[in-house]
Amino acid sequence: MKNSKRLTQGIILMISTVALACTAAVAGVADVPADMNITAKNGKAGIVASLEQTESKVLDEAQLSDVTVEKTKTQIVTVASKSEAEAAVEAKQEEEQTVEESEKSNETEDQKEDTMSKTEKEWQDKVMADVEDFLCIRKEGNGDAEILGKLYPTSVATVVKEGKAWTKIKSGSVKGYVKNEYLVFGSDAYENAKKVCKKYAYVQTDGLNVREDANEDAKILAVVNKGDKLLFNKKADKKEGWVAVTVKNSDGYVSADYVKVKLGTTDAVSIEEEIAAQKAKEAAEAKEKAAKASASSAATQNAPTSASVDDTTLLAAIIQCEAGNECYEGKVAVGAVVLNRVRSGRWPNSISGVIYQSGQFSPARNGALSRVLSRGNISSSCRSAAADALAGSDPTGGKMFFHRVNGRSGLVIGNHVFF
Repeated sequence: MKNSKRLTQGIILMISTVALACTAAVAGVADVPADMNITAKNGKAGIVASLEQTESKVLDEAQLSDVTVEKTKTQIVTVASKSEAEAAVEAKQEEEQTVEESEKSNETEDQKEDTMSKTEKEWQDKVMADVEDFLCIRKEGNGDAEILGKLYPTSVATVVKEGKAWTKIKSGSVKGYVKNEYLVFGSDAYENAKKVCKKYAYVQTDGLNVREDANEDAKILAVVNKGDKLLFNKKADKKEGWVAVTVKNSDGYVSADYVKVKLGTTDAVSIEEEIAAQKAKEAAEAKEKAAKASASSAATQNAPTSASVDDTTLLAAIIQCEAGNECYEGKVAVGAVVLNRVRSGRWPNSISGVIYQSGQFSPARNGALSRVLSRGNISSSCRSAAADALAGSDPTGGKMFFHRVNGRSGLVIGNHVFF
């Protein structure tokens, strides 16, 4: 019995030892506790006590290891999850900020576009030369290329293709390249135009009256036609429905319904056009020189007494001869034609030179003017008309020809048509 009991205890001890070894291997325990005696000296209680202590310690270490591993895993998972979340949030915030900034930028551009006037918008593809004399337009984008034309301070060009150093432009009949450093673009070009260009009222209809004041009953200073341009008077008082202008050195008003006010910009001039203009100028000067010589000869032959009369009397006399029976406006119109020729540069630059120019005024040619001057029978209305014309009144709007109404198109005043 005693042997059986011992055998049983031995078997139990063997089984416990194997179990303990397996547990130690699983838990990673290298050393067996020192207080464990694998003998039968203390009997079953000692073995069980040692086993319980060992199992408790092993379990504690195993649980601590599991908890540590689990905690580490949790921390890793938590940190990883937080980084991804933060990255996602930051990415979203950056995207929203980018969209917001883009929207604000677009809004700013839209607001800028909305605040532009119609004229400013039209100037966005325009350029002007910021120079005192002129800017050469060249065939290619380099300083040695052929010169095709000139861009003057008042000239406006349209951008064809903008480059870093040279820009291709088109103005008038000229298309070529100009250097960027001498250009102003878009809104800056518009501001430059307002500084260097005069403003004009461009007439949109025929027979428009220029009046002394801004009302329909005011005195008529001149009559202008479609295509004429009147210098805008920026110093005059603004009157609703009227545009202040200057005509023949007099200030007046025209109805705003029949004019378009804009800057008097110009086009570039090609080399061919410049050469042609120079030739025309030289021809005009030669013609004027010949006309003066002819006028001097005609004055000597037909009106020896004209040298002794003043310009007002001479002008009144030709008005008497040409329009003595006309309405007062018709008388002033004849005097205005004479003065328009004097100022034009195409005719002699004096009243006597214009009146006595060969083949022009028939009264000077047939002796009628000489008789009126010698007798002095000039009506007061003709003298007043001459004075008004000299003061700048011009019902013709700058015309330089007239004759009896005969079906020819033009401005009809009384029995004359002016053209």
